Formats: sequence, structure tokens, C-alpha cells
Amino acid sequence: MSVDSLGLPKMITEGLKKRGIIYLTPPQIAAIRAGLLRGKNLVVSAPTASGKTLIAELALLNWWLKGHKGVYATPLKTLASEKAMEFKYWESLGLKVGLTTGDFDEPGEWLGQYDIVVATYERLDSIFRLKPSWISNVGVVVIDEFHMVGDYERGPIVEFLTVRALRLGAQLIGLSATIGNPDELSEWVKAELVTSGWRPVKLIEGYYSKYSKTIEFMDGRSEPVKGPVPHHVARETFRNDYQSLIFVHSRHKAEKLARTLAMRFGAPTLTTHDIVSQLEKSEAPRIEKNNLKDLVQRGVAFHHAGLSHASRSIIENAFREGTLKIVVATPTLAAGINLPARRVLVYTKRYEGGYMRPISVAEYKQMAGRAGRPQYDPYGEAIIADAPTTEYALKFIRGEPENVRSSLISERALRIHILSLIASGDASTVEELMRIMRKTLAFKQLGPEAGENATEYTVSRLGGMGMIILNGRKVRPSRLGSYVSRLYIDPLTAVTVLENLKEKESVKPIYYFTLIAMTPDFTKVRIVKYRDLEEEAAIALDQGEIPEPVEGADYYDWLKAFKIGKILNAWIEEVSEDEIIERYDVGAGDLRNIVETAEWLLYASSRVCEATKMKEHASELRILTLRVRHGIKEELLDLVRVRGIGRVRARILYSRGIKSLAQLAQISPAVLASLPAFGRKTAEDVIAAAKELLRRKT
Repeated sequence: MSVDSLGLPKMITEGLKKRGIIYLTPPQIAAIRAGLLRGKNLVVSAPTASGKTLIAELALLNWWLKGHKGVYATPLKTLASEKAMEFKYWESLGLKVGLTTGDFDEPGEWLGQYDIVVATYERLDSIFRLKPSWISNVGVVVIDEFHMVGDYERGPIVEFLTVRALRLGAQLIGLSATIGNPDELSEWVKAELVTSGWRPVKLIEGYYSKYSKTIEFMDGRSEPVKGPVPHHVARETFRNDYQSLIFVHSRHKAEKLARTLAMRFGAPTLTTHDIVSQLEKSEAPRIEKNNLKDLVQRGVAFHHAGLSHASRSIIENAFREGTLKIVVATPTLAAGINLPARRVLVYTKRYEGGYMRPISVAEYKQMAGRAGRPQYDPYGEAIIADAPTTEYALKFIRGEPENVRSSLISERALRIHILSLIASGDASTVEELMRIMRKTLAFKQLGPEAGENATEYTVSRLGGMGMIILNGRKVRPSRLGSYVSRLYIDPLTAVTVLENLKEKESVKPIYYFTLIAMTPDFTKVRIVKYRDLEEEAAIALDQGEIPEPVEGADYYDWLKAFKIGKILNAWIEEVSEDEIIERYDVGAGDLRNIVETAEWLLYASSRVCEATKMKEHASELRILTLRVRHGIKEELLDLVRVRGIGRVRARILYSRGIKSLAQLAQISPAVLASLPAFGRKTAEDVIAAAKELLRRKT
């Protein structure tokens, strides 16, 4: 089927052709025939690189032509940015693309100027709750990685995004490469099911046999292996000039293996020297640059969530361009980021709960699906590295992804989402609440009785927490409940903060930090060596500097929270990023997650304290929010208000006697340009920004 046969305006078909899209792929043809352009709900289950994004694009463009908006939801900020850039291709036609990934308590009225809005799951969920005026004009909602509805942490958010989209009357399109029960999900959302096994590049799967010392491929080939299988893959990669991804299940193993492969098989080139230059010029921490530069110089890198955004971006781009030949990664790289390779080597066991356990078939399929680069490779190869037997390997190779199961029926998920339905005005009685809950996948899979009992219990629990007011079967949010839902936090987080602060007149920053780090909303980050802090934590507790373990947090959660508190304390005392990374054995990416999560929860806590008349705590928490955002002592708060002034430049200014906005606005560009970290252009821009802030102030 050619794009000319779609019945779309010439400007769109010509735009597709300019991108080299003349004929549709089989999944795209199936989606068209299933009613994509007629407004039908679709669940599309098709392999990676089979053209699912274009299915979404066609739906978004179709509704734009009808005068409606489209929304595209993704699990990751990086993926949201990537998709927004792809869709901006169409801005030459007059449509506008917007991106939103944060500010959960902000309704997003400003997004009404855009025709296509790309958002993370959480941000779109908050928009649905806050109901900006433009939401009624949404014609289509696309949910990427639709199988995430079964994820324990984020699945309930995807489930309610789906329910809210259906209640809105918008066309719903769910996209995934790994759904074990697509028929059940399509039935749930009353959608047409589009399934396809078509791939642009043939996938050949295989496994390493430790007995015969060969890779046994499913097409009948047998490849002899000398030495460890990752060494063999690296040797073949460099010898034949293609690219390989190796998936392992720990950061330490990823770094160690990458270093070994680089030193044994890699070699410096002119193009890899350019990557080293990019790293050196980037904002990545020094320790990270030192760990990576010798490897990337030799065409190898590691990739995991502990890396800074700067390093991850450089590595991803270099691999896309073909400069890097091997990346050893943890599975985070397979979660939606488009990085295909000729060969993918997968380790299928990870350490979990004290034991080595197999990963799921769905996880294996996600990683194996990265094999084969369209337009570059004649085929892709996915190899299981650690199969103890042939039967074990075939369970992954021939197996189907596991069925997606709802994760909504958990106390935490129900607390959050039932309060959101009440606070947003979607339900004002228990019966209305039940009608909405019956549309969930949880009710479909568990049956109405279990779902209704869980809902009734949660309503009672929210009443006991002071989040809602019950009057017979009528329900409405309390003032606190409205704040909590708008702030996008778990009601238990709010209760935990209030219970631990109500008897305290004032506390040190580390008390606040340790407290929020124990709440259910704090991002799960890799914290190690926290047991070394037992004695220090006990002393801090005795002196009242930190709170006791809270509801839902055990002794070790408390120790982890104390270490997070110490990390944040160092951050606001202006300890350098490199020193924090080395002192606390934390990754740059983890530090960024800790800072961003703390900023959000400190702000939310300040608003919760404000709502309950705890004014002193509210004021302290507001100041701490800003200090954490910028990583500064309180004396620099005035200076960092200026665009272009961060923690480093602010400290340089303060140490030179420039301590206020007014002083900065009066300094001459020549004097400012002479200071470290300032050039002429930066100095002029900073002074202009300071003067503009002063003008607004007066």
C-alpha cells in the first residue's frame, strides 16, 4: 500500500515521501485497514522498528486535519524529547508540537497553543486530573509501550491514563512490541487488534552452548567460540566492522566488561577521538569522564542509569552514528531508546532477593528486538549468553511474552488514584467511583467483587487519613486531599510528613531530607554501603537530628534515607558533584534523580504544611526547595534567580563581594567578564537578565 492511497492531503503524502516513506509496512497497512484513520481504537503489537511510530503520526495528523489535538504519552523523558523532535518535522505545515515532562501541579493551560502534545505518563496523568480547557478538544491519545500497564510501579498510571482517555471519548492507540495477551487488552479498551511479526530486518536468535563451545543459531548455523562469549562477540564485531550491544544486569559488570573488551579488542581512531573531545567539553563529572574516555577512545562504552545525562547522550549518539562499536549496558537501554545493533548478546539471569533468577520472556524480547539495523544489516542476531541448557534457551527464544496483569489493586495505587478521581470531580459518590473503577483492567481481570471490596476499603482509609469527607455515600475531597492530589503525591507521603513535623518547632535540613527519603514517593535509587552508617544514624536519632523509621519503611530503608539525607546535605553545602560521587559512592545519574525527587517532595511538603497551617515548616521547606534545586547555601538564593547563574558562578560572584541582584546589575561587563567561568557574551547576558529582574521587581 502506497502513501498516495491513504486519502490524506498532498502536503502530508509529499512530506512522507521526503522522508523516504513511499510504501507502508505490513503493521501500518493492518492499522489502516483496522480503522486507524476512521477513529477506531487500536492496540498494536509489533516488533521494534516495524513502523509503530508512523501509525501514531498518521493518527495525530488525521485529527489535526479535523481541528483536534493529539497527545502522545511515553514512559521516559528522553523518549518524550526524541518523539517531540521527530514530530516537529511536520511544523512546516503549520502545526505546533509541545513537550511537557514536569510541573505536576500545573494544569498546563499553556499547552493549548500546541496541536500535538508529547508528555511522560505522569505528566499526562496530572493534566487529565487538572483538566485544562483544551483537554476537551483532544481527538486521539497514543500510549507508547502499552505493556507498561502491567508494571508494578507505573502500571496503575498507564491504566488510569487509558480509562481517562476512554471517558474523554478520544481515539485510543496503544503501541507495544511485547504484549503476551494483546487480545485481552484490546477487548478491555474496545479496540481493534493489530498484531504482526514483520520486521524490516530478519532476526536470527541463538544461544551459547558452554558444552560444545559454539553459538547455536536457530537457522542451523553453528559458530565456534574461543574464550568467553563476550570476548568472542567483541572480536567478531571489530573484525567484521559492525556493532554489538551486550546486556548485563549490574552496573559493576557493565563497567568491568566494557573496560576488558576495550583494552583487549578496541583500538583508537580519529572518529573516537572526537567522542573523547565531546566528553571533555561536556558537563559530565570528572570521575565519569575519566572512567569513560579510555574506553570510548577504543570504540567501546558502558551505559546504565548511574551515568549523567550528558554522558548517556554522547554514548547514544556515537553508537547511532556508528562510531562506537560495542556498548555494554544494563536493560535500561532497551526501554524504548532506539539503538539497534547487528548483534545483541543477552544475559538472562539477575541477582534478586538473594538468588540468581531468570528475567522474563518479555524482558528478553525487548533486548533481543534491538538486533538488526534497518538499511545497514542484512539480518540481526540475538544470542543468549548464559543458557545452562538448550531447553532453557528455547524457553526464551520460542516463548511468548508473559500476559500483562494489572497492578492497580495495591493499597498505594488505589490510595493515589481513587483520591484523584474524587479530587478532580470525576466521582462525587461511591457509586460513581465504582462505575469508573469497573472500566479498569483490574476489575476485568480480578472480577467485580474483589475490585469493589478494595475500592470500599480505600474510600474508608482515605476518610481516616483526612483526605476525603464522607457523607453517607457521598464523597468530596478535603482541603488537604485537594492539595495532595494536585501535588501528585501519595496521600501516605503527606500524612508521613505532617505526623513527623507537627510536634517539631524547627528541625535541621537533614531531618527534612531523611523524612522525605522514607516516603513512598521517593524515587528508588541505587544506594550502597548504607549499613556503614548504623552508628552515626543512631547518634543522629538520639540527638533528634533525624526522624525514626516511618510507616512502610524498615530499618534498612531508614539507613538508606539517612544516607540520602547526607548526600542532599552535602549538595546544599556546595560540595562539588565529583566529591559527592566519590564520597558517597553514588552515580551522577543517581545524584540527579535524588536532587530532582527531593526538590519535588520538598515543594509538595511545603504546600501540605501550608494547607495545614504549619507556617514555619512551610517557609523552611520552600527555602530548602530552592537550595536543593540549585545546590547552594542560602546566601546565594538572590544571585541564582538570574538566568545563566548556577551554583559555581554564584559562588564566584559572592566571593568577589557581589552578593545581591542589585550589585550584579550595576557591575560593568568588562569586570564581570574577567572573572573565572565568565566570558564577554555571558557577562553581558547575565547583567541584562539581572536588570530585567530588578525592573520587574520595582
